[in-house]
Amino acid sequence: MGTSQSKPSTPGGSPLVAPWADQDPPAPDQPQPAPALPDVLPAAPLSGARRALREYMGTGDRAAGRRALGNYARAMGGSRASARHARAARTGGAALSALASVAQANGAAVVVAGFDLGTLAGRPLEEAITTIVDQFCPPGILDEDMVRSAMAEALFEALGDQPVFDLNAVTDHVVVVATVCFVAELVFAAIAAEQGKSAENVAPATAVQRENALRDLVRAAADEIATPIIQRSGGSLSPDGLDGIVVEITSAVYGEMARW
Repeated sequence: MGTSQSKPSTPGGSPLVAPWADQDPPAPDQPQPAPALPDVLPAAPLSGARRALREYMGTGDRAAGRRALGNYARAMGGSRASARHARAARTGGAALSALASVAQANGAAVVVAGFDLGTLAGRPLEEAITTIVDQFCPPGILDEDMVRSAMAEALFEALGDQPVFDLNAVTDHVVVVATVCFVAELVFAAIAAEQGKSAENVAPATAVQRENALRDLVRAAADEIATPIIQRSGGSLSPDGLDGIVVEITSAVYGEMARW
């Protein structure tokens, strides 16, 4: 899908190297065991989701959009689909933890993993966000495009009303908004990567509009589902274990969409 954010699409498909490829071979006098099959979802289960996405992109009907999201979530295993985002959750959780540390410091400079976030104070917001993404979501990580674009979008969503980066503006609420938006963007990017040619017969401007409406459905689900999880923590998120919170919310979002 093309997006209004001009984000790069994320590659789908199987890993280039199967999980068993790095195992030591058996001794020559031992029987050769059959290699374990990689735990990769075949393309067939997604055919229904792609048909549903094509229907939605052709009509723009909200109910069709919900059905498409539901088809995708069920094809990916419902709440178990969060496992595909485990590495992204750890990487994004590191950036969100840094943000949470700033919130707890009440405007004081914070050093996380050797990086002084105080050096970002007063810098243009876009420049500061790019630095945070580069620092905590560096190029070369698994699902690089998905994680980096999701984190950048999350930080802009949470801090976008600030012209420059201000440590005092990073509050518990900002951390919550960034966390929920990060989850929603991860889920949406995964769906966008698997949509095939669903929008090939739709005018580009219409496709962008309908895609953004689909993103809004994912965000609304994430907002609703995250509320009780965050309330359980007292309305603020500790720097410790934020990757676990990301996984929990992601799992719940997929589980909810699977019922659509």
